[in-house]
Amino acid sequence: MAWIESHQGTDRHPKTRKFCRKLGVSVPTAVGHLHMFWWWAMEFAQDGDVSKFEAEDIADAMEYDGDPDVLMDALIYAGYIDQTETGRVIHDWYDYAGKLIERRKSDALRKANSRRKPAEDNKDSADSPKDVQRTTDGNGAESICNPNPNLNPNHKDIKDSCPEPPPANQDDSPSEDSGKKGKKKPEYAPDSQYYKMAVYFKSLIDEMSQAEGLTHLTDRTNLQTWADDFRKLVVLDKQSDTALIKSVMDWVVKDPFWKSNVLSAEKFRAQFAKLVIAKNNSGKKSSGQGYQRPQKPKVEIVPRDTEPQQKVSEEEYAELMKMAESMKAAKQKDNRHGQPVA
Repeated sequence: MAWIESHQGTDRHPKTRKFCRKLGVSVPTAVGHLHMFWWWAMEFAQDGDVSKFEAEDIADAMEYDGDPDVLMDALIYAGYIDQTETGRVIHDWYDYAGKLIERRKSDALRKANSRRKPAEDNKDSADSPKDVQRTTDGNGAESICNPNPNLNPNHKDIKDSCPEPPPANQDDSPSEDSGKKGKKKPEYAPDSQYYKMAVYFKSLIDEMSQAEGLTHLTDRTNLQTWADDFRKLVVLDKQSDTALIKSVMDWVVKDPFWKSNVLSAEKFRAQFAKLVIAKNNSGKKSSGQGYQRPQKPKVEIVPRDTEPQQKVSEEEYAELMKMAESMKAAKQKDNRHGQPVA
């Protein structure tokens, strides 16, 4: 069973405290994450070089549910991972596990040498064929694991010189399709939520591109990658409102600006917050529900008459005109005699 040194002062070490502050976790949580990281490295990064692994691989190994990039920055900031010119390596890894790894190799070589038989004892018998352990692809185990044909493949310690491959459902197994070492990308079934989101968004982009006279815009789309981006949007970015996500999908392929700038699930996730704000603002403008200047109250300068005026009859009008003529004549007479007008 593999083991690694666990120093008593790990919880009080300044590097651990820096790691806690940067990541925002408690000391027991940090110590647990770090030990899981070192255990994982004993199996998958025995030389301490983690350059070939992505930040998500490290987060999975440490069972960290937060942002993988934040975790990687915290490991580098605290000094548990050294960023070099050629990549990333675990700090002082040889001091932790180097001697154990060398002893493993030495033990494996010693056991292999002890299992060797004289050449005359290994000749195939014409009457009884050699018992060869087979792998899943039909090849002999000796041809894959042990360059020495004299090694007994049935020995119980064969795993020391040829480790068994990880189970098929293990996330850390290397991807055969990607052609690069590291974590195998998760695969989503066609009926999974995230795969359906990827298919739906691709159909919207295809419809938009055809309307714009574009063809083959999404021919090279990897729906598995798109599905994983939508999973990150929901799980890592905490955007669990799938109804909101769908409404933004429907809107973004119609917006004059954003429809030419968001053509993948990765870009959709990166710009999601801006897209929600832009969508809400466009909705207010189109519906006329934006900011409106308050209307000033109307003030009546001259009050309106509440009662209708009474009409004057022709006789009354003639009498009033007669009185006016009389008053005018009297005024003129007073002016001729120098009398002041009362």
